[in-house]
Amino acid sequence: MEVIAEDEFYRVEMHETTSMLYVHWKCHLEGDALREKFLTILKLIKNFKPRRWLGNAKATYYTTVQDARWLFEEFIPILVSSSVNKYARVETANSLLLLDSLRLQEKLESLPNMATGTFEFSFFTDEEQAYTWLLA
Repeated sequence: MEVIAEDEFYRVEMHETTSMLYVHWKCHLEGDALREKFLTILKLIKNFKPRRWLGNAKATYYTTVQDARWLFEEFIPILVSSSVNKYARVETANSLLLLDSLRLQEKLESLPNMATGTFEFSFFTDEEQAYTWLLA
């Protein structure tokens, strides 16, 4: 395991043996700060070429409409065409982020990479379950 990026907002690790990028969000982010971090993650994905992404988003409460639109229109198309083929997000039970994940899952299912099975997304409230799913 190697820490490849860290600041007051998040820590990003690369696990070479499992080809997994691990992102631990330390606080809730919105707007430009959120977009900047996701763009950095895309750069890290391009450089390290992980096949799996485990995101611990328990510090995130919700996604704004503007951020969700940006994620769906700008970020997700690049992500699904990257080296990542499985993405698991860990969330706090009963958070509004769970609703965002349901919408994300619906959007992803309409993309060609989801239809062909070359990209999978799921969300969990337990990190160990997410990790097990990613390695299955």
